[in-house]
Order: sequence, then C-alpha cells, then structure tokens
Amino acid sequence: MTHDHSTHAPQQGFGADRAPHYDAQAAVNLAGYGAAYELGVSALTAQLDGQDTASLLHVGLGTGAELVPYLRFNVPGWRFTGVEPSAPMLEVARKRLEAEGLLARTHLHEGELRTLPPGPPFDGVQLMGVLHHVEGEEARVELLREVTRRLKPGAPLVLGCRIGNDPELTSVELRRLRAYGVAPEKLEARRQAMAKMQPIESDAALFAMFARAGLVAPKTLFVSLQYKVFLARFQP
Repeated sequence: MTHDHSTHAPQQGFGADRAPHYDAQAAVNLAGYGAAYELGVSALTAQLDGQDTASLLHVGLGTGAELVPYLRFNVPGWRFTGVEPSAPMLEVARKRLEAEGLLARTHLHEGELRTLPPGPPFDGVQLMGVLHHVEGEEARVELLREVTRRLKPGAPLVLGCRIGNDPELTSVELRRLRAYGVAPEKLEARRQAMAKMQPIESDAALFAMFARAGLVAPKTLFVSLQYKVFLARFQP
C-alpha cells in the first residue's frame, strides 16, 4: 500500500528481505490498514452489485492482501488482475491467494501498469498507496489516464493515497509509531523523508487530476490521518 507501483517513478526497495514482513509493517504504519482494504472492496462490490461476472484491475497488488476481503462478498464469478513490479512481493501474493482459494481466478502480472498487455476493458479498478509516489502532477495525471484507458465507461475506481503534509498530523503519526516501538533513529529518518515529500496538496488538487483523466463524482471512503481512500467513476 505504501510503496511504488507507478509507471513514472523508480521502483523502491521491496525485495525478498521486506516482502514477507510488509503487511505487519504496514499495519503499524497505517492505522486502519485492513479497514482501508475492506472498504475499497465494499465500494467496488456495491457499485457493481448484481453482476454475476466482473473483471477487476488491482494496480500495485503488493502482497495480495487487498483481494482477500472479496471472499466475504459472495462474488465467485468475479476475476482479478493484479499488477505488481516487485517479484518478491508478487511471490508473497501468489502464496496468499493460493491459500485463500483466490489464485485460480487471479491473473498476476509482474511489471508496471504500462507493461500489462492490452485486453478487454475492466469493470472496476483499485490503486492503493500508488499515486503519492509518482512525482509531479503531469505524471500523476498520466498514470490515471493509463488506468482509465483500461476501463469500461462508468467503471468505479477506488484510490488510496497520502494527501497533504501537515506538521501537526505528522507529529501524531510519528508519536503513534513510537508507541509501537519504532526506534528513534528510524522515526527521525521517517520525519526527514516526510519533510521532503511532495504529496498531493489537497482533496481539491486530487479531484482536479481526476477530472483531467475522466474520473467524476469523487467521494471519501476512509481517512487515517493523512492517508485517504476515495471512490470515483470513469466517465469518458
């Protein structure tokens, strides 16, 4: 959720040493980690309710944790495509989805989204923790357009990303991490890294990018400090 899956930013270090521990670390880094995934799936299934079959694209699949909530929603005819540039993360996803009985209906693609071969348009898409790693508004809009080029008209999109860089909220975030036992030197490194971030400035700035990519009617699904999840719809 917090790492780079974009077509416009360098791949970050999510190798074999980190991949097996990613979910545990992410649950500390983001309060409500599991709820964000569950609400994303809740939104997609609500938007497509009644469809016996559907094809969903998940960009930045990571360890595959974001697909597991589908098991609660009684959608056995739905199929998934997960795009993930990190081979170790994708291997964790493969094992998890096999254990959960989801692998048989999931196509896993190792690489960036732009390397996914063309195919029939998707009924819906989810991008969690991807967009804020892309540098610059134009590159962010281009990633959104790369997504919408692969969607059916009217398809729902769920997107989670960091919004803003408020020092007071950053202090809240770091204080929570301290309570979870994160070492002082790691906290300081995180503070410095966050100070250098160029996040999406506001909800309004994100919605303006949505509009440029043909995404309309955005609604907020989830907020955890400076991480937010939104629902929108593709309208060419």
